[in-house]
Amino acid sequence: MPEIEIWGDGNSRREFMYAEDLADLVFYIIPKIESIPNMVNAGLGYDYTVNDYYKIIAEEIGYTGTFFHDLTKPTGMKRKLVDISLLNKIGWSSHFNLRDGIRKTYNYYLENQYK
Repeated sequence: MPEIEIWGDGNSRREFMYAEDLADLVFYIIPKIESIPNMVNAGLGYDYTVNDYYKIIAEEIGYTGTFFHDLTKPTGMKRKLVDISLLNKIGWSSHFNLRDGIRKTYNYYLENQYK
């Protein structure tokens, strides 16, 4: 099994939102649009390291190979995380944690890859 390359040390932090949560947020906001502030961040309010993402994805897809860090490659910003206090105020929260979102995405891929 080939090694997988991770750019940088993998300690940068990122916040990713499962697409179904984003769609749910959009449909939650539409009927309330007149009372919502002009700008609201879409996000989860928590993040993971790049290493965490690789580890959880590997576990979910059954990857048993290894990872290596290429420290000559850029890692980008140290952290990307949005403030979701306005989302909390309007009563919305995500339904899927990272592992569930990855699992659903992977299963969708497996079921639809040859269609």
